[in-house]
Amino acid sequence: MKNPVISLGLSTPGIFIMRHFPKSGIAAYGLDSGPGEIGFHSRFGVKNICPDPEINGREFFEYLLNFRKQFSVKPVLIPSSDKFVLPLNDYAEELKGHYLFTMPEGGLLRKLTSKRYSYELAVEHGFPAPKTCFVRNGDDLQNFVKDVEFPCILKPEFPESWRSGFLEEYCSGEKVIIVNSAEEIFEKYETISKYDDRVIVQEIIPGEDSNLHYFVSYMDRNGACLGSFTGIKERIAPVHFGSASYVNLVYDEKLKDISVKWLKDMKFWGLSGIEVKKDERDGIYKLIEVNPRFGLWDETGSKFGIDVAMMCYKELTGEQQEPVENKNINMRWISLHRDIRSSVEYVQKDLIPLSDIIRSYFRWPIYVGDMRWNDPKLVIHLIKGLFRGIKRRLSK
Repeated sequence: MKNPVISLGLSTPGIFIMRHFPKSGIAAYGLDSGPGEIGFHSRFGVKNICPDPEINGREFFEYLLNFRKQFSVKPVLIPSSDKFVLPLNDYAEELKGHYLFTMPEGGLLRKLTSKRYSYELAVEHGFPAPKTCFVRNGDDLQNFVKDVEFPCILKPEFPESWRSGFLEEYCSGEKVIIVNSAEEIFEKYETISKYDDRVIVQEIIPGEDSNLHYFVSYMDRNGACLGSFTGIKERIAPVHFGSASYVNLVYDEKLKDISVKWLKDMKFWGLSGIEVKKDERDGIYKLIEVNPRFGLWDETGSKFGIDVAMMCYKELTGEQQEPVENKNINMRWISLHRDIRSSVEYVQKDLIPLSDIIRSYFRWPIYVGDMRWNDPKLVIHLIKGLFRGIKRRLSK
């Protein structure tokens, strides 16, 4: 019997895992704590609601132990959402007797999930990063504002810190807060620190969203890069500080070289994505964030021979593999329900002409990551959500 695969997360990446692995005769399951996640509307895979690991990691761990009882062989765990990375890291020793999953040593997953530690690891190993301040008190802010250009952003060390309660409302659900002056930094910090004192202030790297680049890879346990590819985030949702909605996949040797070196230096192994932005002032790629998991458009590699999810599965189940490289990539990836919303915003703000957006939909080949003819229930759900979003925007 083949080891089943379990996607920890049921957003767009999790849907791919559930529809992709059964083509190879591998049973696919999905777990998520949010019943509203779009994966629950897909016809693919067996879905279950689990405890929220951000609220109670121990309860989620115990759920996994109980969930394991239905399988005669060890399932393969592939996290496809940030909130499932930390419990894997924290309960790795107890879980490894029951599941197969990648796990770099030294608590590296926890460090990379933290904005603070991922920045410090970048500095330690010479990976370029924007000017950043990890605020401990007012003196730290005073020193930072002396040598930085505005606007800047305030963001949490751990994203989940601002996803509930007062801070979610204060930040209007956004991932970061933009500040345009030193006075505004102090004002915002004073309010936020009462609820979460792990605040990060960082310079905004100037330039268009199309300066955002992303490196996807699978590194094996011996430090070899089995497969990788790169892409340019031509549009993101929401604009400027969101995740990809339209990506142009191109080969970028420079980004590959610096990313692979950093991952090797850290002794990282597993699935990951590294987001950078090209600084127009000096032409250098600078770190935005690291995602030590299966990401939003990582699935696209399966169309040109770099199937990183399957590489992960095969290594964990003991299958020998050789590294794969493809320098002749010519493909676009799009999430239709996300990109239509983001395109409205780009046009409203005069950032991208509507004609350019329309032309981008005809740049073949183009890979659609969400709406599929063979998953009608999901398509209907996404279309309904899209119209609700447009209606809210018009009402505002």
